[in-house]
Amino acid sequence: MGTVLSEETQATRSLHNTAKVMDGNPTLMRLKELEVLERVIGKINQLTVYGGLDGIMNDMVKLTK
Repeated sequence: MGTVLSEETQATRSLHNTAKVMDGNPTLMRLKELEVLERVIGKINQLTVYGGLDGIMNDMVKLTK
């Protein structure tokens, strides 16, 4: 049980550190968004995009504070 909690704690710290680095760095945030999008697309058979490339880059993922 201790090992699982330790791994979860490490994962949480890693996510927190990543978020701190990305905060205020829109280029890094966009790279992370594209990385996640790439992983999602790799798991599906078809992706329909309305709005072309601009739709992918600007409208598909919206982040708000």
